[in-house]
Amino acid sequence: MFAKMLEGSDVLLFSGELGAGKTTFISGIAAGLGIKENLSSPSFTILNIYKSSSRTQLAHADFYRLESIEEILNTGIEEYIYSKKTITCIEWGNKIKDYLKVNYVEIKFEYDLSGEYLRSIKFISKDPRWDKKLNKFKKTVNRCTYSV
Repeated sequence: MFAKMLEGSDVLLFSGELGAGKTTFISGIAAGLGIKENLSSPSFTILNIYKSSSRTQLAHADFYRLESIEEILNTGIEEYIYSKKTITCIEWGNKIKDYLKVNYVEIKFEYDLSGEYLRSIKFISKDPRWDKKLNKFKKTVNRCTYSV
């Protein structure tokens, strides 16, 4: 559902503890975009590019191991962030958000410490275009029936 709302030039910044579900969520986006390849965390490669069945591509970056903005920019991520043909998903995106010159959505994963193995996912936007997409997504999710 969520992937269907994405389009080239969308930037998604992910945060959360190790193992919180960031890569799994991005794998779901890839599947929704028609990407057949198995998606894995680019913890060591830093940046992976996947071609979708549409005219867009998915850039999946993981900045966990990078310490400075210089290291981050040396990955070539800007080529994808500012491309109208790329949906960019960045794990540990808080490391670059202050330097971005585009609008983005933050997706934060947190563990629910109530005793069950649950997670919460928060979508944070400061952009009217993303607000519209997130409202549409919320309405879609509210119409779904699901169980855990």
